[in-house]
Amino acid sequence: MQVQFRPSTLAYDVIVIGSGHAGCEAALAAARAGSRTLVITPNLDRTGYMPCNPSIGGPGKSQIVAEVDALGGAMARVADRTAVQARELNTSKGPAVRAIRLQCDKSLYAIAMKEELELQPNLDMLQDEATGLLIGDNDEVLGIQSRISGEIRAAAVVVTAGTFLRANMISGETRAAGGRAGDAADTRLAGSLLDLGLRLRRFKTGTPPRIDARTVNIDRTVPQPGDGRALWLSRAGQLGEIEPLQLAPTRSGIFSVTDDLGGRLQLRCYQTWTNPDTHDIIRANLDRAPMYNGAIEGAGPRYCPSIEDKIGRFADKDAHPLYLEPEGWRSHEIYIQGLSTSLPPDVQEGLLRTIPGLEHARITRYGYAVEYDALDPTELDLTLQSRRLQGLFTAGQVNGTSGYEEAAGQGIVAGANAAAFAQGRPPMTLQRSDAYIGVMLDDLVSKPFTEPYRMLTSRAEYRLVLRSDTAHDRLAPIAHAMRLIDDTEFGVLDAESARVHEIVTSLEATWLGDNPRHAAALVAHGLTPATKSMTGLELIRRPGAQLADVIPALTELGLWEDRADAPHVIARAEVAAKYSAFIAKEQKEAEHHRKHDGQPIPATLAYDRVVGLRVEAQQALERARPLTLGQAMRTAGVTPSDIAVLLVQLKREANQQRAALHRETEYNVPVRAG
Repeated sequence: MQVQFRPSTLAYDVIVIGSGHAGCEAALAAARAGSRTLVITPNLDRTGYMPCNPSIGGPGKSQIVAEVDALGGAMARVADRTAVQARELNTSKGPAVRAIRLQCDKSLYAIAMKEELELQPNLDMLQDEATGLLIGDNDEVLGIQSRISGEIRAAAVVVTAGTFLRANMISGETRAAGGRAGDAADTRLAGSLLDLGLRLRRFKTGTPPRIDARTVNIDRTVPQPGDGRALWLSRAGQLGEIEPLQLAPTRSGIFSVTDDLGGRLQLRCYQTWTNPDTHDIIRANLDRAPMYNGAIEGAGPRYCPSIEDKIGRFADKDAHPLYLEPEGWRSHEIYIQGLSTSLPPDVQEGLLRTIPGLEHARITRYGYAVEYDALDPTELDLTLQSRRLQGLFTAGQVNGTSGYEEAAGQGIVAGANAAAFAQGRPPMTLQRSDAYIGVMLDDLVSKPFTEPYRMLTSRAEYRLVLRSDTAHDRLAPIAHAMRLIDDTEFGVLDAESARVHEIVTSLEATWLGDNPRHAAALVAHGLTPATKSMTGLELIRRPGAQLADVIPALTELGLWEDRADAPHVIARAEVAAKYSAFIAKEQKEAEHHRKHDGQPIPATLAYDRVVGLRVEAQQALERARPLTLGQAMRTAGVTPSDIAVLLVQLKREANQQRAALHRETEYNVPVRAG
């Protein structure tokens, strides 16, 4: 007898489409939160892949990475494990804008991230292609249709399609379908999203040529070593719990030189510059540049422009810096940071010959641009769920952002909220005063969608409160409530936060005099004696004072109980103490704005019936349909006077509702809908 086998329909709580930086964090978050999760991707070997610069962090970005880490995510840990160089940026500025940037080994990062997913309970991985969404009669997601496995059911779906939706790779006159070199474009899923009525628009990104390190003349460049101390993005790294995945460097080429900095081997980077000869070649070939000859219609990232765009926009500049950065311990390839281009290969070859140190460089991979479809994020709410389709979440570059870090921040929010949706629990909503991720999400869902979004420290109103070192303080309670971290970890973090607060409070309560004994103790520890009575808090705020010196001095005087706090606790307490007055002021402002910012706007509000609201504002608000008063404030075309009118209307409706509820309670008169 012939036995017939019929494949059974797979079913999960959450399905994540894509395994880039957004997809990885979304899948890990959903699984950590207790949902049975599936990652589906056309190529499992591309999990956590870095198609552009293999670096993590930087201004505005390392803050997001710290927040992903605080929410239990993997990006910071994986970057710490696979770093080939670490640098702290903006060191001459205040703590609010300082940032750590790690150059990572591209191959090792992908391997380590894939390992994170493989070891995560509740998480399955499948190499297949998602070709469409399954939608129910009530506009709710039922799962996905896949090319090989057929229907796969789920309560929630997270789309993290990156730059693959109807994507084209463009270099000069050459155009080929694909989201990045070696990977096919996604046309079927894009068509499915369009059929569902979701708005798409065309964006552009790009990448520079890679060159062989052995063909670079480093004598004509400037070395860029890493920092001479250990730097970590993750809390685990700060606690000494990270084992770096370091390899012996290549046996030849400029990156065979390593520096033992902070007890950690690091590869050197190198700096060079373009010059007028470079610019002349680019200007002479602008008619062959896709961004200028009309071959590319999509808007590119303003803060990461191509070299031809730089030459056009900054005509007064006769040089632009370029950074030669290694792609890994065992790789001879160099990433030329600052030379993103889609010029034809022969022009790329020509312009390299004009750059100091690169006169004889051999290109291993030519630069190219990618033009792709992105979803309109104003169709999402702050949980990254679609306003049109229940259970559909989107994250990453598919939402019109640029950068690995921005993608990871969205991914962890989308994954956590997809799990909460599947389990019938309240969602996680991050406000602008909660996190850089909250700033990014609010910007995405409430501001015009005109170009790829990049996080900048200037976008955050409360930068001092949202420092990287406060990420766990701010987000651990939220992470715990969303089941992203367990009770044990939350208990440790809570105790640490309490200790930081205790140190600052104790400093404020500790008094020093201007007597010889106190002066001698301060001098012995490298501190300037007090000329008058002052508190420990005033002492630490003096120029050059370090808490690591103040505490031993106070202990010697019998004014302090030394508890041998961990270095990262001391570092956090020092910043909190030095800037406590400014932090308190900013927190007060944040709380004041939060009252109005989070005030909900009824989804049924008819803006054309709001007396005193300008027609332009009516139309803008009707298009945007903001969920809160804060989002309405940040809607293009809406002025402060419009917000004042809207606030009056909301108060009027709230008073009417309260009065109606009172009538129902007192006189048993039912409240009529509307």
